[in-house]
Amino acid sequence: MPENLKLLESLLIALALGVLIGAERGIARVRQRVEEKTTFAGIRTFTLIALLGALSLHFTNYFGRVFFVVSFFGFVLLVTAAYIITSKKEKDVGTTTEITAILTFFYGALCMTEYRLVAIVLAIFTTVILYTKKPAYAFLGRVTDEEFYATLKFAIIAFVVLPFLPKDDYLGFFNPYRIWLIVVIISGIEFVGYVIMKLMPPRKGIAIMGFLGGIISSTALVLNASRESKREKMLTNSLAFSSAIASSTVFLKLILEVYIVNKAMLDKVALPMIIMFILGMIGALFLWKRSKAEEEIKTIDLKSPFTLNPALKFAVFFALIIFLVTFANKYLGVSGVYVTSAIGGLANLDVPTVSLASLAYRDITAEVATLGIVIAACVNTVSKAGIAFLLGSKDFSKLVILSFSFPIIGAILYMVVFMYS
Repeated sequence: MPENLKLLESLLIALALGVLIGAERGIARVRQRVEEKTTFAGIRTFTLIALLGALSLHFTNYFGRVFFVVSFFGFVLLVTAAYIITSKKEKDVGTTTEITAILTFFYGALCMTEYRLVAIVLAIFTTVILYTKKPAYAFLGRVTDEEFYATLKFAIIAFVVLPFLPKDDYLGFFNPYRIWLIVVIISGIEFVGYVIMKLMPPRKGIAIMGFLGGIISSTALVLNASRESKREKMLTNSLAFSSAIASSTVFLKLILEVYIVNKAMLDKVALPMIIMFILGMIGALFLWKRSKAEEEIKTIDLKSPFTLNPALKFAVFFALIIFLVTFANKYLGVSGVYVTSAIGGLANLDVPTVSLASLAYRDITAEVATLGIVIAACVNTVSKAGIAFLLGSKDFSKLVILSFSFPIIGAILYMVVFMYS
């Protein structure tokens, strides 16, 4: 590509990022009904700021690095002067727009380097952060002191202690660093779902709640829905539909976990999990029409997964399953691995999944690991149906067992074909 076209491409990307951020600032201004003259910058100004940053870095090729430094500090002085004037006039000491303007200058400059993709990603994240001001405050309002304190403790243990854990294997299977890293990753995935659920309004679509519940903990959602079905009999269909969505979503979550732990296993695990997901969704569709006439259910109370005690239990269980699978494969053969997978699936589907995926191609074959994960998923689905039967209302348990039977049958058929192919 000719140099002129490369330069033009980089400048256009910088302009696009400026438009993106400036559009958000303009929308925020419209929401607050602020007059244009009383604000520091809008969509046009931010677009020009990004262009200024890009050109300032480009001209260093001709005038040296001093040109960029002078341009930046001159721009900072302009922003500072604008802030002083607007803050005195409007009696508002907020600095969000001014800081965003400085960041936009740097994003424009980054567009002229090999880190252009970094600039694009950061600009998008910046826009998201700016645009989600109200949902962010709503989320903070719904977080309890206990949840925040538990999250803080877990974050310290996760990110401060993790780098110092030994990375060597002990007894052939116990690797403290790898085990805790996986715990942090799985908890992080669940925490993202939890944050999104907290950002949602108190009443939401049952499908969305089921999807997020499947990411956080499908077992916890089915457990809570089962108890709720006895108190809110008018919402039986909605609760069953949400449970079916959650139980189906967990199969997609397992695909993500396998990809994170062992990418080489993805092509083998994806097929049975997608089959179970599709069949689970078909089962959920039978409940969808029945639930449309009902009111939307309230948020089912799910605790934050980003807490220390559950994470420690997960780590212990994870290490135990790895040990049992390794021991069973060595002394009991393949059947021992399958029995261990089934037992693990009764309590927690994530643990046998990541355990088997981590051992695949190393201590056990990929085929054995795949079938073990399918067995664990099947047993876990059966256990959730058992929870609905034991704790839910009669009508609720019938609907859940009916919808859950679809992925269970699919898993059984897959295992039969797998073993005899």
